Amino acid sequence: MPEGPKRDRVSRKLLWLLGVVLLPPLLLAGDALTARLAQATADGLARYAAWATTVLFSAAVALLIDRGLRLFLWEDAYIRLTGSAAPGVIQGAASTVIYSITLLVVLSDILQLDTGAVLISTGLVAGLLGVAMQNTIGDFFSGVAIGIDQPYRVGDWVELDDGTLGEVVDITWRSTRIRSWHASLYVVPNKKAATATVHNYQRPTKIYAYWFELAVSCEISPLLVRELLLKAALGCRRVLQNPAPLVYLCDPGRPCRYMVFVHFPDYLWRHAALDELFLAIHARLQDAGITPAAVTYQIDARRGDAPVASLPSVPEVLRNVAVFTPLSDDEIAALADGLVPQEIGAGEGIVEQGEAGDSMFVIATGIVVLSRRIEGEMKEIERLGTGQCFGERSMLTGETRYSTARAASNVRLIEIPKAGFAPILAANAPLQARLAEIAAARRAHSEALARALSASPRHGVLSAEAAWLKQLIGNFFAQRQ
Repeated sequence: MPEGPKRDRVSRKLLWLLGVVLLPPLLLAGDALTARLAQATADGLARYAAWATTVLFSAAVALLIDRGLRLFLWEDAYIRLTGSAAPGVIQGAASTVIYSITLLVVLSDILQLDTGAVLISTGLVAGLLGVAMQNTIGDFFSGVAIGIDQPYRVGDWVELDDGTLGEVVDITWRSTRIRSWHASLYVVPNKKAATATVHNYQRPTKIYAYWFELAVSCEISPLLVRELLLKAALGCRRVLQNPAPLVYLCDPGRPCRYMVFVHFPDYLWRHAALDELFLAIHARLQDAGITPAAVTYQIDARRGDAPVASLPSVPEVLRNVAVFTPLSDDEIAALADGLVPQEIGAGEGIVEQGEAGDSMFVIATGIVVLSRRIEGEMKEIERLGTGQCFGERSMLTGETRYSTARAASNVRLIEIPKAGFAPILAANAPLQARLAEIAAARRAHSEALARALSASPRHGVLSAEAAWLKQLIGNFFAQRQ
């Protein structure tokens, strides 16, 4: 626990103990003051003073008990024993019981009522209210049961037996609120949630297991197919190595069917992990000249040529990048030689602010978010899409990375190293000027955000920055020749 919150909790506990120590003397002083008032004033005024003293000190006792429970039980012992915060519905129920008993004691003392009679009358009223509000009361006690049993907690992804699926965002005294994949909200009464079969995707651990079957022609060696499938699974970053992936021949029919059993770090990564795994399996089988078997249907149709779809090549991608328009086709081909696109998953980091770098990146597809640490907080400064580039400043000047880049979607990147770019850039002044303008504009935008200014930098200032960068780029590459 951080030192600040820890010291704050210790201070609150000390204040509570001080209140416990001071309460008895204050109670005795209040009784003495009431006795003096009874001697010096009318009986009516003394009686009212006694009632006020009883109410105040009963409320103080109840408050101390409630605060003691919160400090020593709910915020301390409960978290240490269970590893999670106490549900609000249980804390609320305990507070309600404490203050209800206090109110009953005060009324019995002030009105001089028989406690047994008060309990009986209170029970009758509670019975009538229970009949009138049985659904609400059922939800309340079901919420208490959920808080004690904890089949799920806030933050867990759950699925109820009626198909309700989403993340638990709140558990109130009446309902459980679940946010769906569609960013909408399910409000499930606690009575229904307590009696439902709950599939918790993050218990007992966050590791999520998944299996599926794949059909391959029986003419292909099962040993070869099993090896290819296992290599594909082992090559995926989002597939855990412990527990290790398993591949079995589960049906030696026509075609043969194979079961692939893998584990992912978390249920939330299921879709991205499956996407990576299926692409890896497809690539492995395709490289080996194997096509997964499919169900065959009898279809009457004329024969035609099927269209062939393929991803753009690296030269095609670079030719569509605006910054490379000064380059000829031969220079584009030379720049693209040996470059292989990278696949980056949504949410993954590409470069970090402050790290060394000698390459730039071109976005073939997807969205990349650039952010910088400003006043101790990461703030987004720019979003880049297909055909845009970043990282040019570090490659051109030798500086550390100016910003952090992360994939906002699945991204296909082309990384251009300085070693391959240097001969082309050194001989192309228009390209140097264009890259200098981009780097200067990006820095000016970031600095404007840091200063919280709404106006853009003046053109003259930007041009001076670009001219300085162009000179620095020329000197930097001249030294490397």
